[in-house]
Amino acid sequence: MTACRDEHRNCVDAQNHIVSDSGCQAGGSGAHYIYGGSSGGHVGDAVVGGGVSRGGFGGIGGSGHGGGE
Repeated sequence: MTACRDEHRNCVDAQNHIVSDSGCQAGGSGAHYIYGGSSGGHVGDAVVGGGVSRGGFGGIGGSGHGGGE
């Protein structure tokens, strides 16, 4: 099945500049996917708008490990 949305995704760095998809697949690089948004579509272009995927590698924010209670 396909997703309900027809949005494209871009792999971006912390400044929302497009990087190669391998940056998002490697994990630990700080790169993450943005779905939707607008850009020139080329590596180095800034993406404006869109939504961030928090699943998988490269999510923004701290780790989910809290260390004991």
